[in-house]
Amino acid sequence: MTLLARHRRYLGVMFAGLFGFLLLSNLIPDPLARGEWRVKVPADFSWDRKLNYWFRNIGTYVQDNFGFRATLPVLRRDVRAALASPDSRPFYAGRDGQLFWGREQAPPQSAGALVRFANVERFVAMVGEMQRVLAPLGTRIVVAIPPNAQSVELEALPAWTDALAYPVTEYDLALNGLKAEGVATVDLRAVLRQSPRPRYLLTDTHWNNRSSVLAFNAVMVAAGHPGWQVDPGQVVGALQDAPRGDLLRSMRMPPEVKEENFRLEIPDRSARPRPDPALGSRNEHVAFKSVVRDFAATGQRVLIMGDSFTAVTWPRLFVNADVSAVGWMHASAKVTGNCDFNFDDVRRFRPDLLIIARTERFFPCYGDDWPTGLPRPWTRAVPRNVAP
Repeated sequence: MTLLARHRRYLGVMFAGLFGFLLLSNLIPDPLARGEWRVKVPADFSWDRKLNYWFRNIGTYVQDNFGFRATLPVLRRDVRAALASPDSRPFYAGRDGQLFWGREQAPPQSAGALVRFANVERFVAMVGEMQRVLAPLGTRIVVAIPPNAQSVELEALPAWTDALAYPVTEYDLALNGLKAEGVATVDLRAVLRQSPRPRYLLTDTHWNNRSSVLAFNAVMVAAGHPGWQVDPGQVVGALQDAPRGDLLRSMRMPPEVKEENFRLEIPDRSARPRPDPALGSRNEHVAFKSVVRDFAATGQRVLIMGDSFTAVTWPRLFVNADVSAVGWMHASAKVTGNCDFNFDDVRRFRPDLLIIARTERFFPCYGDDWPTGLPRPWTRAVPRNVAP
C-alpha cells in the first residue's frame, strides 16, 4: 500500500513542476522585456565604476528583464479584455483612449469621493506659517497646484464617472483655506479647462507643454506680474511625436496609441542650471536636484517649489521677467511627496517671489512630517494613509 493516493501523487508532481518552472523562469529572458537598465550608466564612467554599478543593480535588472514580469501583465490584460473585464488599476482608459492614473488616490480625490480634511488643513497651516515668516522679508507667495488629469480632462473620463457627484474636493478646500490665510492662489483646473484639448499627454500623468505655459502665465498674473507672461503663440509650436509616457512605462507594455506633445521654442535667456549653496537639501530621487538659473545681474529672485510638472519648463519661461535668478527645488524630500522639505533652504535663498506648485495628488500633508526650520503652530498629527 502506497503512502499517497494516486491523485495526490499527481498533484504533488504538478505542484513540484509549477514551482520548478517559477524558479527556472528567473533564468529565462522575458520576450517582451527591453533588456535595459533603469538608470543609464554615464559614458564617462571607468570600467571599475561601471562594474560596481552593474553589480549593485543586478537584482533590479533581473527583475525587469526575466521571470516574465513584462509578459504577464500583457497576458493578464488580454485575458481580462476577452472576458469584458477591463483593468481599473493602476491605470484606466477614458472615452477616447486617454489613460488616467488610478493609484495614489487620484480618482476619488479629483471626484470628491475622498476628502482628507485634516491633511488639507495641515497643508494650509503650513503655507500660512510660511507666509507669516517670509512676509517681513518681502517675499510674496503664490500657490498653484497642478491638477490631476481627472480634474481637467472631464470630457475624456470613462462613462462610469458620470454617476459621481460630490459637493467638495480637496482642491476646493485648499483654495478656500489659503484664501482665508491671505495667500494668493490660482485655480489651474479652471485655467486648463478653458483651453482646447489636448491638455494632458495621452499616455502620461503630466500635462503637455502648452498647458504648462498657460499655467505659468496664470501664476504670473496672480503674482502681480502680468508683463512676465510669455506669448503661447511664440513659444508653443506644433504638435509633434513624443516619447511614450510614464503610464505606459509603468505598464511595461508597448504603446498602443501615438503620443504627441507641443514643441517648445523658448528663447534661452538664462545661463545653464547650476547648484546653489543656499539650496543644499534635495529630494531622494537623483533626478530632482535643486538648481538655479541666472538671468541678469539685477532683478527679483524667484524660487519654485514643485515637482516633475514644473522642473524642466517653468524656470526657463522667465524670458520676459525682470529677474536675476530663478531657483527650483522639490517641494518634498520624498519622491511621492510630503510636507518634509527644508524651509531653511527657502530662507537662505531669500526669494522675492515663492511659487508653491505641488501636484494635486501629493499636496496634502501626512503623518507628523513638517518642514525643517519652520515653526509648528499646529501639532495634530494624521496617521499615514488613514482617511477620516
